[in-house]
Amino acid sequence: MNTNVQLFRKRHIPEECVLLKNDKILHLDKTSLVTSWNVLKPRSDFASGISFFDFEKHWKITRVAKADGSLYHWYCDIMKMHISEDNEKSTSTYLMEDLLIDIVIEADGSVHVLDLDEAAEAFEKGLISATDLTLALNAADALLRIIRNGKFADYQKIVEFYLNTPR
Repeated sequence: MNTNVQLFRKRHIPEECVLLKNDKILHLDKTSLVTSWNVLKPRSDFASGISFFDFEKHWKITRVAKADGSLYHWYCDIMKMHISEDNEKSTSTYLMEDLLIDIVIEADGSVHVLDLDEAAEAFEKGLISATDLTLALNAADALLRIIRNGKFADYQKIVEFYLNTPR
């Protein structure tokens, strides 16, 4: 693992690629990444978060917090991680490609699936491939099954471990 790590988030709708220069890496290995972050622009609804990326399952599970640190909601992005290494420069680049489908779990436990229309639009416009759309749908389905069978708490515990670890 290289010593200089850069994190990027790539979106298709709207089209953008952003360097996440203020995200703090709390954990990184070959299969996962945990970051903490604060909002870039002040908001009244939430202020910060801790995100757990499971590279193999294509999930980014985020505990989104209000300004006082209390839970706002859990936000789950379906993402594809692209990793490139430059051993000569000892750098690694992690590009998190947003595959558009999101799942939100509110503090009251209600679950919402978002942006299926954006995933369809991105496919129709050729912004994502059939392979990536299939990957996103399968990853979202797998995560919804985890949520329905009560196993999402296992992922919440991973994130909360870092919430309770001094930084």
